[in-house]
This record gives sequence, C-alpha cells and structure tokens, in this order.
Amino acid sequence: MSAEPTSSRPSIPTRELRADIQGLRAFAVVAVILDHLFHWPTGGFVGVDVFFVISGYLITSHMIRELDRTGHLSLSAFYRRRIRRIAPAASLVIVATVAFAVFLLPRGRALSIAMDGIWAFFFGANWRSMAIGTDYFQLGQLPSPLQHFWSLSVEEQFYFVWPLLTMIVFTTAIWRWGASSRAHVATFAAYAAIVALSFVWALVETAGNPTAAYFSTLSRAWELGVGALLALVGVAAWRLSLPTRVGLAWFGVVGLLASVFMIDAESAFPAPTVALPVLATALVIAAGVGADDTRYRHALWPLTNRVSGYLGAISYSLYLWHFPVIVFLATFVPLDSRRYFALVLAGTAILSVISYHFVEEPVRRSTWLLPGSRTKVGRRAAVVATVGTVAVVVAAGLGAARLASPPPETRAPVAAECVGAEAAPGADSDCQRPDAISIDDVTPTLDVLPDDTAGGYSCWRPEGDALKTCTFGSERQEGAETLRVALVGDSHAAALLPAFLDRVDDLGWSLDTYLGYGCQWRDQAERSDCDGVADEVQQRLVDGAYDLVITTGARWANAAAPTDSFVERWDEVASTGADVVVVAAVPTVPDATFACVSRVGADLNECATSRAEALRPPDPMLDAARHADVRVVDMTDFYCDSSVCPAVIGNVIVYRDAAGHTTGTYMKTMAPFLIERIGSAAAVG
Repeated sequence: MSAEPTSSRPSIPTRELRADIQGLRAFAVVAVILDHLFHWPTGGFVGVDVFFVISGYLITSHMIRELDRTGHLSLSAFYRRRIRRIAPAASLVIVATVAFAVFLLPRGRALSIAMDGIWAFFFGANWRSMAIGTDYFQLGQLPSPLQHFWSLSVEEQFYFVWPLLTMIVFTTAIWRWGASSRAHVATFAAYAAIVALSFVWALVETAGNPTAAYFSTLSRAWELGVGALLALVGVAAWRLSLPTRVGLAWFGVVGLLASVFMIDAESAFPAPTVALPVLATALVIAAGVGADDTRYRHALWPLTNRVSGYLGAISYSLYLWHFPVIVFLATFVPLDSRRYFALVLAGTAILSVISYHFVEEPVRRSTWLLPGSRTKVGRRAAVVATVGTVAVVVAAGLGAARLASPPPETRAPVAAECVGAEAAPGADSDCQRPDAISIDDVTPTLDVLPDDTAGGYSCWRPEGDALKTCTFGSERQEGAETLRVALVGDSHAAALLPAFLDRVDDLGWSLDTYLGYGCQWRDQAERSDCDGVADEVQQRLVDGAYDLVITTGARWANAAAPTDSFVERWDEVASTGADVVVVAAVPTVPDATFACVSRVGADLNECATSRAEALRPPDPMLDAARHADVRVVDMTDFYCDSSVCPAVIGNVIVYRDAAGHTTGTYMKTMAPFLIERIGSAAAVG
C-alpha cells in the first residue's frame, strides 16, 4: 500500500545552480550585448551558441534524472516548466515592443514589428528571420527590435521534439533490455546520430545558404545536442582531480575568449566555425560536473564571482531587453553619441532587473501551471499570464488595424525651392538649402520609403531565376530614328530605370533591360547564381545591334572583381559599334543615416555621411573603364558636395537603404541631368 500524501499542495520545483554555469551565462549575454551595441568583439554573437549548449545540457539533465527515477517522462510537466520559464518575460518584452512600435513609429515599420511579435510569440521568429534575411531589398535597413527572438524559437522548436524522442528511445530500451544502463547507451547513440546529421547539414547549408543556416533549427540542433550528450555522460560525478578539472575549465575559457576575438562576420558560420565556442563551453561544463564547490569556485573565480553569478541569473532578461532598447533608442538619440551608449546600457540594466525580480522570479516561485495549483500566488501568476497573452493579441490586432488602413501616399515636398536633384551641387542652380528640414517636409514618407522604387524593379530577375528582359519605349521601325538602348547590371542598375521610364518615348529610345540579383556586367564565378545568365546576356548584347549600352553596379559588390572581368565583356560589345556608358556607382551611406532620418524631432540636414566614407570602397568599374573602350558618367555631384553626402536633397530622401539603393522619387528628379550627361558622353547623342 502506498503512503498517503501529507498535503495536496503541489511542490514548487527547485533548481541547483552551478556557479560556473551562471558565469558562462554571464559571459554569453555580455558578449552578445557588446556585439550588438559596439560591434565589438567581432565574434560576440557566439554568446548565443554558448546558451544553446547550456540549455541542451540542463534540460536533458532534468529529463534523464526523471527517467532514471520514475521510468517515464511527463511531457505535460516538461512543457509547463518551459512555459513558466520562457513565456512571462518574453511576453512582456513582445507586448512592450509591439505597443511602442504601433503607437510611436511609422505605419510600415510598426506593421513589420507587429508581425515580428506574432512570429516571436509562437516561437517562429527564426523562420521569419530566414524569410526577411534572404530578401535582398531589406539589405542595410534597420533591424527589427524582436530579431533576437530567433534563438529562443530555435530552442523551443528543438524542445518540442527532444523530450518525445528521448522518452521513446529510453523507454523502448528499458522495455527491450530491462536495464537503465542500456537505455543510456541507446539514448546516447540516438543523440550522437542527430548531432552528426545536424552538423553535416550545417556544413552543407553554410556553404550553400549561410543565412538559412544561421537561423535554421536543423543547422543549430547539434549545438544543443552536444549539451545533451554531455548530460548523458555526466549523470555520475566525473572522477577527476581538482587540478585536472581546473585545467580543463580554463582551457575552455581560453577557447571562448578566442572565439569572440577570432571569429567575425567573414567566418564560415555557423559550421564549422561554431564548433570552437560549442566545444569550449562543453569543456567548462564537463570540468565542473561533481566538482567540490568551494575549491573549484576559487580556482575559477572569473566565472564564479558574485557579479558573474548575478549577471548569469538575470541573463535571460538581459538578452530579451537589450535589443529593443538598442533599436528604439536610435529613434531618439544619435547612434554615434556617448549618450546613446550610456542610455542603452542603463535602460537595459534597469528593465532587466525589474523584469527578473518582478516577473521571472515570482512566476518561477509560484505554482502557476503546476497540477492542482490553487494558491494565491499561483492564481495571481495565472492572471498575469492571461493578461499578457491578451495584451499580445491586442497589440498585434492594433498593428493589423494599421495594415487595414490605407497607406499614406508619397507627398510632394513641402516648402522646397528646388525638388530633389534640382537642388544638388551638380545641377548648378541657385537653390538655397533650408536652415532646417523635418520629416514632415520630405518625400517619400518613412512608411513607403523601403518600397519607393518607381517601377525600377518591374522587370527584375530574382536570385536563382532565369533571365528576364523587357522592352520599354519605341518599337523599332523601318526609317524611324529609334535608338536601340540596353540597361545592364544589378539592383543598382535597376535603380537607374525610373530616370528613363517616363522619357523613352520622347527620346526615341527602345530600351531593353537585363537586370538581376547580383548580376554585374562582368565575368561571373563558375557555378555562381549569375554565371549562365551573364553569358546569355552577353550574347544578346553582342547580337542585339545596340546603339547604346548603359551599366552600373554596387561598389561593394564589385570590390574584389578583377579589372579584366569587366574589360573583356565591355570591349566585345563596343566592337559591335555600340557606345558603352559606365555610370559611376552611387555613394553608400551607413545604417546610422536611416536612424537619423527616422529620429523624432531630427533636423534632416544633420543626416549626412562624410564624402570619404560614402565613397568607400573605390568604384572598381571606374578603374576598369580606363582600360576599356567605354565612356564614363559620374553623378557623384548629385549625391555629395565637397565634404558630405546628405540623406535628403531638395526635400527628397535620396536612399532607400544602407546598400546604396536610391529612391525612385529621387532618381526621377535626376532624370534630365543623367540623360544629358549620357548624351554628352555617348557619340550617339
């Protein structure tokens, strides 16, 4: 007969905190925050990978202990624990972020953030990031304040499957062999197979689609799996001497430090590069299994001191809050100011401490979601959780309501003596620059800025597609004075198209477009996305009897291209009698420019980039033009004066993003000047 319980009140779960693991959490979150705020150290983003290993280790340790103790695993209890741990603070951050965006940011950006909130709430943020991250026309735009939720989504997707898999393998092995030791071996084998397969897939995807590999659960599962493997072999205390443990732990710490300083954005990431921080983290965790607390803590003081312990305790809140604070403060404070950095650090610390002590810990100590929960604290936590859920739905609904409302139309510039390029230095006009410009005075509006293409991409070849070409303007007829023109190149060449679209008939042009993702007019690398397409375009240009061929390209995309890769193709077409005109690359402005333009109360005259910075790297096409039979048209004086390149000229926003794509509105104002210079440069007029 079993003993009767002495109380019907459910027990509140407790957790044993290892000081070294709390120190690893502190290291991870500090590295991530430094990377996002200061872009230093270069590999600070590997802090997320440290979290993955820790999570895999801790969660699997709990599952294996329960299986060893009871012979089964309660999936409902597991998921209730995960919800209690993850949902309250995450929901608070999502609600606050979406609410701020809906009520204070431009409609287009608020809508995007509201959608991010929905994806984050249902643990699909990494899928959302994969979709947006592979969108070429999002390049250089300000990030979503909820972008960092991708890592939480990876973890929760992993844990949606992991407990069920563990229970099936473990209990099947017990049923088959009747020994827990055999069950451990079978579970270890299953984990090892998944880790191996995930790592191989990560290698493949990193080589073929690094953006998808970065956010994919399949490419990241092996990192959590390494922690899980460690939990299986570390259930019993390791029989290691203290010096050996300390040596292994410090070896892991050195590996982590090397990771954050040696890895950068150019590394093959996540695989195989991420193996260094993953294995280093595993080494620190393994060294501490069964260690004597007092002596081990003293030997590993940088990870086990009180400051590291507290930062580790609040690391989840720090991770949740830091990115919204970083992104939103840019709406009020200049990005490059000391005040901005100080306010980000202070705001993140304050919000995280409040979130930890008034949301995370109260819910963790309550009996909310535990079976038979009837306590006052449990009911209060349930009410808070319910209100939070409703708030998420309401905030998302408000974002949807803004979507349903008609978007603001691009307006005419206000109080502008000269519009757009008419006010540029190259226009040689008497236009006076206003003393101050507010966001209410300019066009396009911030809501429509990312989509202000004016038809430039109406005949555009996306990545991976076949060649797409269109003809605009006059049809060539016998005896008619029709100029046969081709526009060739990448998205920057497509950005020139609005300058011609409304004028081709008056000019007597028959304009063919050969515009595609990353397809600059040069030799392309074998088996690249543009290799076959580039050859097809070249043949059409040679056979097309063109009078005039116009091209341009992104300066940064051509930076490593050899001069000959341009010259041979250009000269082949020029030898057919066509005039080849190379339009110099557009200057490139940084993310800070768009933070400035969207800043509340900003004088947009201050949103400018130094000419030297905007013209880096030098345009390789101009160097190639000196060795080829081509003409050059340089429109830099329509973007920059002698010292700076403004974000707004003639009350028109010049750039759509930080990748150097111009707005369609500005390009249309530049049309007469661009066409005049092309006509002057080309013999065909």
